[in-house]
Amino acid sequence: MTLPALLDGLAARFGAREALVSQRRRMTYAGLAAESAGIGRGLAARGVERGTRVGLLVPNWPEWIATAFGVWRAGGLLVPLSTLGRPRELAYCLAHAEVRVLVAVRSFLRHDYVAGLEESTPRLPALREVVWLTPAAEGGAVDLGPLRLPGPPPAASVAPDDPATVFFTSGTTAEPKGVVHVHRALCRAADDIAAVLGLAPEDRTWGYLPFFFAGGLVAVALATLARGGAVVMQDVFEPGETLRLLEAERCTVFFAWPHQAEALIAHPRFAATRLALTKGVGANTKWAPALYPPDHRAVGTYGMTETLPLCTAWPWDAPLALRAGSHGPPVGGKEIRIVAPETGQALPAGREGEICVRGPTLFAHYYRHEPSECFDPEGFFHTGDLGRLDERGALHFLGRLKDVIKTAGVNVAAAEVEAALLAHAAVGAAHVVGVPHPTRGENVAAFVVAKSAVAADELLAHCRARLSSYKVPRHLWLRREDELPEKASGKVDKSALRAEAARLVRAAGDPPGSPPARRA
Repeated sequence: MTLPALLDGLAARFGAREALVSQRRRMTYAGLAAESAGIGRGLAARGVERGTRVGLLVPNWPEWIATAFGVWRAGGLLVPLSTLGRPRELAYCLAHAEVRVLVAVRSFLRHDYVAGLEESTPRLPALREVVWLTPAAEGGAVDLGPLRLPGPPPAASVAPDDPATVFFTSGTTAEPKGVVHVHRALCRAADDIAAVLGLAPEDRTWGYLPFFFAGGLVAVALATLARGGAVVMQDVFEPGETLRLLEAERCTVFFAWPHQAEALIAHPRFAATRLALTKGVGANTKWAPALYPPDHRAVGTYGMTETLPLCTAWPWDAPLALRAGSHGPPVGGKEIRIVAPETGQALPAGREGEICVRGPTLFAHYYRHEPSECFDPEGFFHTGDLGRLDERGALHFLGRLKDVIKTAGVNVAAAEVEAALLAHAAVGAAHVVGVPHPTRGENVAAFVVAKSAVAADELLAHCRARLSSYKVPRHLWLRREDELPEKASGKVDKSALRAEAARLVRAAGDPPGSPPARRA
């Protein structure tokens, strides 16, 4: 199966049904197929053919999805670009992926992409053409005239094993990697995710999660479309507007980052908003009971860009105790193996180690890297994540291996300490890092965002009641959410937090072996 064939089949089945909904326009399945055909012809006329890299720098608008399918119809390799990216970051992605044609808006929020591209052009020898798209007016549909040609879809030859996307992962200590996925994997992943979530034609999925992420494009958009549902798009997150949209469009499926879910719950309008959410993710989070009804069908998941993105989950119809109690068993024919990070030796159930994955929807390779550089000899991808399998074969994700704090010779998973802090009613977010110590190696440090007034002493006492003594933070700082550093992806930048923790400890002059800090 290829992505153009997938869309044509959906248009034949669900032609008049809404596929994409936004403030700018509403697009049916038939309209999406026709729009993508015109875009595909226009791109083919510009020289896009099998394997041509086409960059896409557009917010979460219906035109993003239509353009993506147009690229695939022409045989091109889609390179989604972050609308949050700075000029240097965008230039790196464009250069690394050897993008030949770029389709972009001129600006979005505070970003001036025209100026940024002018600065970067000398470093982009592969870039031959930029197609600038301009909305007709504030809130109006995007003028696709510069991109589209009338007529039937182009006669490009696209095969299921052809590369379809290059997603860039957000990097910290190194530049992002380009993650290559093929048509067959994207189509299979969309179907697998739709099955796990229990999606149906009457479902409407809130579509804020950016499409330049695998989670946004595959889990939100393609999975919803694969079942004939509608994607309700929002390009800027604002809690009050999101609540209005969720209610007005009767959204039933929810995807969000934890801080967004917390922001919705904390908004003054939340209590009066009549939500219809019953499906989605987050079953194993503390915010799920507030957003979903008691009989909800949401799931708890684990995954990443390389796994496209869903890797494990109990399905929607499993008992809630299972869906909320772990990250679930492998889905869609995937296999999970837990290995000792130092030796690669497979570990039995109950033992903690590195999570390794093998299966039909894994990425093909990193761009400019051979597959042999990405997988072990048995075809497993080593994720760099820490976890364990329980007696049911369900995964319990414990955090990144680099988020394992080595204190006095003992490993502490940052995620475990974060979960303990989040169990306190006053805690909205918790981010735990290691801070260097001359004799212990590292100490546990926590940055906490409180939802209501709370003292550091109370939070430390809460941790002592739930964690072994060596896991209790020896440094704890209360912060506002807007004080936390973020990466371009919108996720909290733990590398920056580690540096901040080290600076704060040095400034305080804590002597070795000092008792846990009580600082706000």
